[in-house]
Amino acid sequence: MKRLFYAMALAAGLSLPAVAQDPAKIPDTSKIVPPMDVSTLKNYLPVGRPANLKPSAIPDLSGDWAADNKRGGFGQSLSAADPGGRMRGKEPDIKYLPWALQRTLAENPPTGPDAKYEVTTDPQMHYCEPHGVGRIYMHPVKARYVQTPEAVYILHEMGPAFRVVWLQADHPADPDPQYWGHSIGWYEGGDTLVVDSVGFNDRSWLDQVGHPHTEKLHTIERFKRIGADVLEYDITIDDPGAYAAPWPGHRNFIKSTTGFMRYMWVCSVRDNNEHYQNTFAPGNDSGVTTFGK
Repeated sequence: MKRLFYAMALAAGLSLPAVAQDPAKIPDTSKIVPPMDVSTLKNYLPVGRPANLKPSAIPDLSGDWAADNKRGGFGQSLSAADPGGRMRGKEPDIKYLPWALQRTLAENPPTGPDAKYEVTTDPQMHYCEPHGVGRIYMHPVKARYVQTPEAVYILHEMGPAFRVVWLQADHPADPDPQYWGHSIGWYEGGDTLVVDSVGFNDRSWLDQVGHPHTEKLHTIERFKRIGADVLEYDITIDDPGAYAAPWPGHRNFIKSTTGFMRYMWVCSVRDNNEHYQNTFAPGNDSGVTTFGK
């Protein structure tokens, strides 16, 4: 299935160049970490359900939703100002803390303008760990929203994976860190599902270009139905351990009628390694790579 993904990535014009790199210069980005105890930090934005929440009609989010290629597509960066990932480290809407900027620039993305596929440091590529919030929408795959009185279940073809957004619950006082965090939600204005999430671990990237986060990550997502076939997605990144202020992301989705789960987008470390050996290794004269055999 990775073969299909990279064929689609190439078709979308994403750069996957051959790279020669000194093994000694392949960064160990795991050593670039926050200089403080992030657990002592306070989020910039209020966490959880608003106290004065007004009753709302429930918008119909049913159906299969894919990236709207006429309005941005799936992109590379979560930055609203730089969805193509061409200003990595210089995005006008992201105020980095020094360590987060250093780590972002040290990462080797697998795709996009700064791609170094042979020596990528992308943890998802090497370990098949979950993409997590935000990055899951960086691929040409669909999502489906199943609404019940208790929860909204978000199903993703990529993984395959699913999230549970609890509608009748609050966040636990001390959630265990997880890839998808703990999500609660509510409806606003009759057309929007708001999802508030905390309790993340710090292992995933926020997007394809390597933006990091800490366990203090708090996300606010808004899924707004603006027409019969259009769904807007806005996300706010609130992480005082990595950034000096919250910053926004935006995507547009369009209703798809091609069917759901026609392809199993399963990540396999073995398939990833075989893809590198069969497709990229023959052109990698240096032989330097972060992929196994």
